[in-house]
Amino acid sequence: MKMKKRIPSLLCLGILLLLPNLSSAECTAIGFFNSFTLEGTNTVVLYAGSQPVIRFDVLNCDVQPSSKIQLLKSDVCDGDEIMIDGSRCIMMEIKPLGP
Repeated sequence: MKMKKRIPSLLCLGILLLLPNLSSAECTAIGFFNSFTLEGTNTVVLYAGSQPVIRFDVLNCDVQPSSKIQLLKSDVCDGDEIMIDGSRCIMMEIKPLGP
């Protein structure tokens, strides 16, 4: 009988151990941005005025200095999508930069 009560707890623990990215994904609220810069070929820094807001890596897309970036939501987490030049791209390694 005691074992049946432990199975759900053990199952949850196992899922968390097997999927560490889900339990430790970086999330942040961006609010708005009005410009961006590139660091390397796939790292984007968004700015609100002259202040950097967030840094993230882009997967599955090519980002150029002239690219058009559009947020799909204001609260973003690792693995969320963003629109770059009309294509859906994946945001990874999100790091908030503001105060």
